[in-house]
Amino acid sequence: MNKPKAGTPDPAGLTDEEVAIYLRRHPDFFASRPDLLSDLRLPHAGSGAVSLVERQISALRRQNEKTRQRLRELIDIARRNEELAVRMHLLALKLMECPEPKDIFEMLYRELRDDFKTDRVAVRLFAAPSFIDSFAGDEFAGEEREERHLFKSIIERRKPLIGRLKRQQQVFLFGDDGDDIASGVMVPLRGSGWGGILAIGSRDPARFNEHLGVEMLTHLGEVLSCILKPWVREK
Repeated sequence: MNKPKAGTPDPAGLTDEEVAIYLRRHPDFFASRPDLLSDLRLPHAGSGAVSLVERQISALRRQNEKTRQRLRELIDIARRNEELAVRMHLLALKLMECPEPKDIFEMLYRELRDDFKTDRVAVRLFAAPSFIDSFAGDEFAGEEREERHLFKSIIERRKPLIGRLKRQQQVFLFGDDGDDIASGVMVPLRGSGWGGILAIGSRDPARFNEHLGVEMLTHLGEVLSCILKPWVREK
C-alpha cells in the first residue's frame, strides 16, 4: 500500500502535517498507548527495520556520549586553568620581590618561558623610566614611539587579546626572530598617563586559544602594571 504524500489526506481524513502537529502538542501521547510503539517501524540504514523505541534509545546513547565527551573536555579545561591560576599567583609573588626593573623583566621572561612553556616573551612600555639612573632597556619604548598605535585599542579596552598577532605587531615585539610565532596573547599594561603591552608567543598554533583563562591574564596585567608603576614616569 502506497504511503500518502505529505499534506494529502489518508483514509482516516488526516494529513501528515495534522498528525505531526497533534503529536507535537501531545508529546505524552504514546505514554498512554505503549502498544503503538511496538507496532511502529522506521527504516534502518541497513537491512530490515527498527522500532521507534529502539531508534530513540540509539539516538539518546549517541547524545549521551557527546555530552560525556564535552563534560570531560570542560573538566580538563577547568583543571588546566586552576593549575594556571596557582602558577600565576606564585609568579606575582616572585615579581614583587624583585628590587629593580631589570630584575622584574628577567624574572618575568624566565618564568613565562620555563614554567609556562612559551617561546617568546616581551614587554613594551610606551613611557620613559621614572629615574635618570633607572634601567632603560628595550622595555621602555618611549612615549612618542610610532608603533604605539598598533596596540592603542588593546590598551584602551583593558582586555587581553588572544590569537595570531599581526605582522607589524610581531616584528615590533619580537623582531625578525618572531616569524615562527603561530599563536600569542597580548596583555595590556596601564598606569597614570602611560600604557604598554606584555606579549607572549608560541610556535604552537593551538597554544593560545579561546579556552585560555582571560581573567587570569587580566589579573597578571594588573599585577605587573602595579609592580612597574614606581619605575615608570607618569604624566
